[in-house]
Amino acid sequence: MPSARRVRLWSGLVLFAYVTTHLANHSLGLVSLDAMEAGRVYFLALWRNPLLSLLLYGSLVTHVMLAFWALYQRRTLRMPLWEAAQLALGLAIPPLLVTHIVGTRIAWQVYGVEDAYSRVALSLWALAPDLGSRQVLIVGLAWVHAMIGLHSIVKLRAWYPRAAPWLLGLVVLVPVLAILGFVNGGRQAAALARDPAVRAQMLWHGRAPLTPAEAATLVRVREGGFVGYTALLGAVLVARGVRSVLQRRRGLIRVTYPNGRRVIVPVGLSVLEVSRYARIPHASVCGGRGRCSTCRVRIQTARPQPPPDETESRVLRRLGMPHDVRLACQLRPTSDLGVTPLLPATATAADGRPPGDSHSGREQDVVVVFADLRRFTRLAEHRLPYDVVFFLNRYFEAVGGAIQRSGGVANQYTGDGVMALFGLDVGPEEAGLVPTIGWRKRQFSQAKDPPYAYQQWVDIPYVNFQLTDVNQPISKSNLIQGPGGKLDVGKLQKPK
Repeated sequence: MPSARRVRLWSGLVLFAYVTTHLANHSLGLVSLDAMEAGRVYFLALWRNPLLSLLLYGSLVTHVMLAFWALYQRRTLRMPLWEAAQLALGLAIPPLLVTHIVGTRIAWQVYGVEDAYSRVALSLWALAPDLGSRQVLIVGLAWVHAMIGLHSIVKLRAWYPRAAPWLLGLVVLVPVLAILGFVNGGRQAAALARDPAVRAQMLWHGRAPLTPAEAATLVRVREGGFVGYTALLGAVLVARGVRSVLQRRRGLIRVTYPNGRRVIVPVGLSVLEVSRYARIPHASVCGGRGRCSTCRVRIQTARPQPPPDETESRVLRRLGMPHDVRLACQLRPTSDLGVTPLLPATATAADGRPPGDSHSGREQDVVVVFADLRRFTRLAEHRLPYDVVFFLNRYFEAVGGAIQRSGGVANQYTGDGVMALFGLDVGPEEAGLVPTIGWRKRQFSQAKDPPYAYQQWVDIPYVNFQLTDVNQPISKSNLIQGPGGKLDVGKLQKPK
């Protein structure tokens, strides 16, 4: 059975298709009012088909109800600005839209009033310009709401950064052309309506005007829709308050973050909501919908936590994450636990892509070994540059061979130092013993030169926020190896 989020997505796409074709029809007003009417024939053939009409209004009701459910599901209203804008716009559109729906579709369905463009453009432009301004506002709000929702989906795709500039042009053109078409069509309708006979034909198309009783019925329907929507919204907010009180009676849990901060919250909040509640920066590119994986955390808990649902499991399998990694937006802990975010709060959509994607790297536990020459500065000060380079070449040849024979990779040479990675092909536990192979004191003998040996200290830090007893690691950091070979080993300290 499809999840509520998936149903909300598909219902939103149906509404988006309707709005887009409706605005495209409006834009024909730049040609003429007659062009708008001609385009309306095809528009009605599509959307007033009984099957698609059922799909359209079913999607509208479903989308609104699921928006109420999403509002109820949120344990905190602290969220990023774009999420707040999408939620606020989505809740504001239906009450503003009631008047337009009643005056067009319901008036046509119940009383046979033809809602042709000539009638609507004349009414909104010349007879009731305040309603026309509100209709333009609704177009803007609905389009921005749709674009925020679509952006939250497609920004996770690898192709989106390349296509974004072109899509932005389309996003701006569609509503602008629609509004300009409405303005031009309204002006033409107002000019034609100067003739009383033409005006009556434009408004009623041969039908008698609505009787006072019919008009009053439409007003009651409009007011009933507004009151009903407001009552539902109020009921959701009251239900949120009641749930909050009941949850506090069920008990509190403690969520501990890497800096030692503890947040005490009622049972029922997701880890992402806990972070937002405590104003702790936490990555969440998709807005907590369980799609981007940028909110993932490593958990430490003494008691079992709720298992991942199908949505979370699918994402974790795609990433190949271990059992102690969960999505913060999906995990609702039932007991105390510690969490370590695996990505910085500034993570982007590319950071959430699975390993092997050409646009991202991969996370892996490795052992990092540093070594350099003892007293190299004194050596270099008393030798010609050619001699120093010759000596370093022999040194790097010997060191690189030892690293390779031990199963490591010489990742970087800097001056007289070398950084090697072990454990790229084996587990870090096995790799922890590898650096000792071949890393013996080896002397380089030259005429008139004293022997020089590798510096005796070797750092073996553990990485990826996981401290494991491998040769007593002295620090930990997050290693991200990207396609270009870049990596960040953090601040590593020389042992005292």
